[in-house]
Amino acid sequence: MLTVIDGPFIEAGESLSSAIDVTAGALVRITMPSEWTEAPITFQFSTDGTFFNEMCNLEGYAITIQNIWPGSGVIVPEHVGRAVAHIKFRSGTAGNPVPQEAGRLFAVAIIDSGDASAPAAMKFTPKKTKLPTKKKAAKKKR
Repeated sequence: MLTVIDGPFIEAGESLSSAIDVTAGALVRITMPSEWTEAPITFQFSTDGTFFNEMCNLEGYAITIQNIWPGSGVIVPEHVGRAVAHIKFRSGTAGNPVPQEAGRLFAVAIIDSGDASAPAAMKFTPKKTKLPTKKKAAKKKR
């Protein structure tokens, strides 16, 4: 079942939101506030809701939503949504935070990870990819 939760919230003049607990399911969607001071969004996440880490990809770069606009919705890839227990949103980046001009309330949607009625678009099945093989060099006859 899809559940929508109000939050997290960024206070006026701040760039980092409050934390939101999404342990009741997998995070599948983020809905932006209706007003937004232009900035990308980055994230912090936590297992226990107390100690937070920057959310990075396998290359070590911050997970970033670069082109975002007010009132839009963002579909969260399944492998990311399942990795989150508690999350904070940042306006800007860790090195360049962008304070919001007013308070900003997001909404997130979570889905019970055991819900068989989950829409097919929210279920991820990796495709098997055949790895390339090295061709043996043909031996020249002498």
